[in-house]
Amino acid sequence: MVTSDIRHYYLRRLHSATGIFPLGVFLLQHFFGNAYAVRGPEAFNRHAEFLLELPYLPVLEIGMVFAPILFHSIYGLVITAEGDLVHPGQGLGLRYHNLAYLFQRISGIFLMLFIAYHVWNTRVQGVFYGQTVDYAYMARYFAPTYEKLIYIVGILSACYHFAHGLFNVTYKWGLTVSAWAQQGMIYISYAVFGALSAVGIHILFSFK
Repeated sequence: MVTSDIRHYYLRRLHSATGIFPLGVFLLQHFFGNAYAVRGPEAFNRHAEFLLELPYLPVLEIGMVFAPILFHSIYGLVITAEGDLVHPGQGLGLRYHNLAYLFQRISGIFLMLFIAYHVWNTRVQGVFYGQTVDYAYMARYFAPTYEKLIYIVGILSACYHFAHGLFNVTYKWGLTVSAWAQQGMIYISYAVFGALSAVGIHILFSFK
């Protein structure tokens, strides 16, 4: 029992850490790369070609993106299945943390479906079906209103999951011990969520 608890303790910390690195870092990089769409088709296509020409690209994608996503998703489902309503930040109000926890779990489950959908329609189409995933393809892909709605929800979910994950990882790793520090981290996570969401939605509507 003790051994199981210790293993669970470290797995939880690894789970929270992978949400920041490499997954959170990849989210930022993904936004930055797609932001070339703001400069127009030529800028976006040049950046896409640069990424496709990276050495050891399959190794990087599997080791730094897909494997961490798989672990983070599966163990996230384990945490969700346990119904573990642990409320960090004593003195900040259990009502906030109940709601934040609920949104974190819902956004995580939705992101599993959304990421699979996104990868299928972009990376898989390029690798296995010979589709050139350039600016023109993405503009056609995002043209239907229902696609924009799906991606708006996906962007908001990813940004919230990452932003609240910043609060979780600083708490679980003992970086925010006092109630004052935890409250400050909540405000930081709000700011990160708002800023990233605005950037992501702006990029989405830049494909036209």
